[in-house]
Order: sequence, then structure tokens, then C-alpha cells
Amino acid sequence: MAEAAGDVLTLPTSCGEAEAWHMGRAEAGQNRWCIRYPWSTETFYGTAEQVVAHMTKRVAEQEAAEAKVPPLGKGDIEWRT
Repeated sequence: MAEAAGDVLTLPTSCGEAEAWHMGRAEAGQNRWCIRYPWSTETFYGTAEQVVAHMTKRVAEQEAAEAKVPPLGKGDIEWRT
């Protein structure tokens, strides 16, 4: 469940917390948010409720993708770039 504190929304994930900061309004009147996940950062335009729904969707997608990665076998090398 997401928590709100002023203009900051937080959502727990399996690898840390996702946070969204309200950055103000865009020219079209939409609210602009900066969302930082443990794996990336993005800008989102919408209401606080839309931000929470978007963050929840992205976290679910990332966790599903991580679950599909097979573990390293004996002798396998993990390359980091």
C-alpha cells in the first residue's frame, strides 16, 4: 500500500522503496511527478491516485520480470555492465 506525506508518495517494493515527488503543474494543467524506483527514474503526469496506480503497475512488472530470470548455475559468470 502506498503512503502519502505532503507531496511525496512512497510504495514498498521487494528491492527497496519507490518514491514519487510532486514537481508542480505542466502547461496543460496536469500535475507532474518524478518517480524514482530502485531500478530507474521516470516523469509521470497525472493525479496522485494515477501515480499510485502507475507505480503499482511498474513494480508488479519489474518483480514479474525478475522472477523469470533463472538463477546462476554452477560455473556461470555474472557480468555487470
